[in-house]
Amino acid sequence: MTISGIPLHPLVVHAAVVFAPTAALAALAYAVVPGGRAWLRHAAALVAVVAAASVQLAAMTGDTLASTLGGTNPLVQDHEAWAGRLQAATWVLAGIAVVAWWALPVRTVRAGQGGALLGKAVVVLLPLAAVAVLALVVMTGHSGAEAVWKGVGA
Repeated sequence: MTISGIPLHPLVVHAAVVFAPTAALAALAYAVVPGGRAWLRHAAALVAVVAAASVQLAAMTGDTLASTLGGTNPLVQDHEAWAGRLQAATWVLAGIAVVAWWALPVRTVRAGQGGALLGKAVVVLLPLAAVAVLALVVMTGHSGAEAVWKGVGA
């Protein structure tokens, strides 16, 4: 798939590059800034779902591009492996953010308390998933750039 002769993947990937780190940073802030949780919970959940969808779309267009190119280049295969990890981590982050939005009562969030076991789990798991997403965005982007500049596009 192309738009004006440009493959769709390099165009779509920009959404993932913006939304995935934004979702991760919102989730980190939600977990570590108790005073901002009342308004961050909505933003964190919404941006995390948008991030997961954008990473999914980037993966789909990337698969199409890889099959068009033949998909045998080891640099492309490395990029696909990192992208698969990012895809999983982003969906995990979105799931945890949605659980936080849905399950944690607003009064608990406003009070800055962890709540029951679920609240404590969210405050621990959100930063872990967020850091994983941030690291995987960097690794996926780096491997994609190497595939373009040292491999397929060179």
